[in-house]
Amino acid sequence: MTPAASVRPSVALPLAYVCTAVVTFVLAAAAVPWLSTELAGHYYQPHILALAHTVTLGWITVTIMGASFQLIPIMLERALWSERLAWWQLAFMVTGVTGMVGHFFLGAWSGLVWSAALVALGVGLHLLNVARTVRGVGRWTFTARMIALALAGLGLTTLVGFALGLDKLVHVLPGDLFANLHAHVHLALLGWVLPMMLGVAARVYPMFLLSAEPAGWPGRVQLWGVALGTPATVAGLCGVRGLLVAGAFGIVAAVVSHLVWLGAMVRTRRRPALDTGLRLVLTGAAALPVAAALGLALALDLTSGPRVALAYAALVLGGWVSLTIAGMLLKIVPFLVWYRAYAPLAGRAPVPTLPELSSASGERLSWVLLTTGMAALVVALWIGEAVWIRVAGSVVAAGAITLGATLASVLRHLVRRPAPAADAVAARRPA
Repeated sequence: MTPAASVRPSVALPLAYVCTAVVTFVLAAAAVPWLSTELAGHYYQPHILALAHTVTLGWITVTIMGASFQLIPIMLERALWSERLAWWQLAFMVTGVTGMVGHFFLGAWSGLVWSAALVALGVGLHLLNVARTVRGVGRWTFTARMIALALAGLGLTTLVGFALGLDKLVHVLPGDLFANLHAHVHLALLGWVLPMMLGVAARVYPMFLLSAEPAGWPGRVQLWGVALGTPATVAGLCGVRGLLVAGAFGIVAAVVSHLVWLGAMVRTRRRPALDTGLRLVLTGAAALPVAAALGLALALDLTSGPRVALAYAALVLGGWVSLTIAGMLLKIVPFLVWYRAYAPLAGRAPVPTLPELSSASGERLSWVLLTTGMAALVVALWIGEAVWIRVAGSVVAAGAITLGATLASVLRHLVRRPAPAADAVAARRPA
């Protein structure tokens, strides 16, 4: 996973994004049991909207942004255009997301719009930075195309979200409030998160599993399923009923094709045992077909209602996205820390291996707590029982805290690293 020196980014940059996102994830998870009574009701409430944006913006989007600064040089062999711009972007995102969550919580729409403008500015800087980074790329691989789709989806999601906030002050959007809200949510999930994760998986999962990179028809189905299914689904949610069903089937086809690729990678892997990071990734993948089936059932009107919608959101955001991201972080963060703390010392002093940086027991406990807690939370939200939501949410919160503590144990190596051995230092001195 080491890019060439000419395109290698600063390790501090992705770590700053990841640390910010993990803290946000812990706070969001801790809020779930506290909001159990409201989560047992309708999803359109100020506190629930605040929680949703904490997860989608502060946890998921900030993590993807930070990881992309490490992964894009690896996947596309292109140096990041401007690291300074990326640091400014982080400042705008943190300030804007904090303001949005706070104003959602208070129901203060004017402050929400100003905060959303800061988030939009941060997103705009990210799009500019990545666009300039990939400009002139010679070979448009599956991963490059999916990243391009994801960035377009992120930009559109941000514009629609800002318009929804502005609509609270000045009526600017046509149509029904809930139709526009559902379209915004699915534009974020299908237009931004899904293509980014599918594109990254095709390039990074083979590295983790030590398997051949996937190829063939599943890639084309994923690409066209997302490219055509996302706008059709969004338009369908805005009122064009026939497009909703067609779009939903396109997304399901993309999901199935991704799972075909993933299954082939797992079967042909050369890594004999699966570590906890990979177990989390594969557990998240197991939630994806369930989420796709439930989404299709909602599109076909086979089920409906706020209880099902909340369970669907928890299954997608918690079961698939959060577990996958948590597993990826358990793989990426130790590598970044080792590279920053120990790579200069390799061969000159004893250094730990990558597995030795982290706590194996902490990783396993976080996997158990997060997977069981997320599954229980989906069921509890579907039933709508506040006590069960509080219990399941407490397990998720414990898992998030354990994950944060485990990653913190890795980060401590940045300040506690051995000095080069005296004889090695002496050997390097000129005679």
